[in-house]
Amino acid sequence: MTTAATQLAEFFAKYEPAIARLGKALRTKLRARLPGLTEVVYWYERQQSLVIAYSPTEQGYASVCTLSLYPEQVKLFFAGGPQLAKADPGKLLQGSGKLVRFVPMAKASDLDRPEIEALLAAALELAKVRPAAGAKGALVLKAESQKKRAVRASKSASAAARKRPKSAR
Repeated sequence: MTTAATQLAEFFAKYEPAIARLGKALRTKLRARLPGLTEVVYWYERQQSLVIAYSPTEQGYASVCTLSLYPEQVKLFFAGGPQLAKADPGKLLQGSGKLVRFVPMAKASDLDRPEIEALLAAALELAKVRPAAGAKGALVLKAESQKKRAVRASKSASAAARKRPKSAR
């Protein structure tokens, strides 16, 4: 049986070394900046994306921000993206989603930029979350539950197709 940390390392290993190094460095900085928050990890095989949500709960949808790795890039997503526009005078936020917006990350030091720190602080305030210095966060993998959910969905779709009369197919 693999541990969550081992499984996460296996996900990082799926990327080119430069992307993996950047993702790991940003993760380290986010852990330090967001003590006590839970890292909720998702692996999306189809998009080949690794998503690490920083959440006050074990649910990714409650996250303050999300680190996302793709084969060619790394992005930092912010929940409440549209509401964060006031905290984004440099217009760094990209995307047009109703719930989240993102900032492309080219290097780990990008996270130290005052504009990105301001976005992070505004996202924490919007979510009413206060990281506690010295608090230890958890690492929760949702990859297995994703697989089980996909298998269940596939089985129920197959069962539904078998139950339909031939004329409806």
